[in-house]
Amino acid sequence: MADSTDKLPADDTDRLKRIAFWYWEYMRRNPSYLRFWEVFERYHDFFKSIDVFDSMQTKEYLDEMFEFLSTHDTREEIRYTPFRRRLEANHGERAGKLFFKYGFLSCGFEKKFRRLLKDPNEGLNSEEALELLLVGKDVDFETHDIIDMSALGRFNESWLISVDGDSPLNFHYDLERTHSIQISPKGILDQPSKVGQEIHALNFTNKAVESLFAKQDVEDETFQSFYKLNLSGKHINSSNIMRLAMLWLWDTAHQDPSNPRSFDEVYPLLKDKVEKAGMAGGVWEQIMTRQKRIREYFASTDFCIKNYTITSLKR
Repeated sequence: MADSTDKLPADDTDRLKRIAFWYWEYMRRNPSYLRFWEVFERYHDFFKSIDVFDSMQTKEYLDEMFEFLSTHDTREEIRYTPFRRRLEANHGERAGKLFFKYGFLSCGFEKKFRRLLKDPNEGLNSEEALELLLVGKDVDFETHDIIDMSALGRFNESWLISVDGDSPLNFHYDLERTHSIQISPKGILDQPSKVGQEIHALNFTNKAVESLFAKQDVEDETFQSFYKLNLSGKHINSSNIMRLAMLWLWDTAHQDPSNPRSFDEVYPLLKDKVEKAGMAGGVWEQIMTRQKRIREYFASTDFCIKNYTITSLKR
């Protein structure tokens, strides 16, 4: 039964996959993320029109860019990469300028969201998922996408490791081309386990990028270490069923994004669904009888979406 999915024992790997699942569901609804995606799509359409987009999605392209940027650092060299020069030679100066602006867009996205770009249309349909639960069927609330899991690395706010002099808050994909990885001497003495977890995290990030091109095998110890580094002690876990119900409320309220409906307008619709399905006990009883609490959970869901974060619903 659907309630059983909330009662299964979970280890740190399970928790990581579940939190990453909901974190993506909140982020892909964030208005700023959606605006970034719309702009990315316009650039992608242009690159497709000149028949270079597919080549820009290959490992060879990424390797070429990292190889060049790891060995060249003057402003002129960074502005005019070999790929840009080829674009301008074959498709004109405008293509080169757009490619350069595309780089700024990508950097801005990474700085803001600390994750790899993903199509926001990929994800849970809250209406379909709720209907399945209401007829007693199970829904999978875990992600198996290590790109989504790696995005949780942003929750490690303080690093003991630096990569080429910088805190590794972005995607250091090719560690072999890294000039130096330094570890805080004080960190080694005071927090040796955290140093080990951060090394796992760097490896996990590397695999997340590699997963764009080929399936990656990640050891369970890496998942568990990544969870401990970024999420342990943060008390983020909440009922999957309740998170889904609140997401359904949010989606229903925002069917017209320009004119969202209030909680008071959509809450009766959820109660009506639950009542017609004859669901009782546990989360379903809370939905039917604890309007004040459900209002707070709805507000927490809205907070997570607006701030592209994840918290317990009981904030």
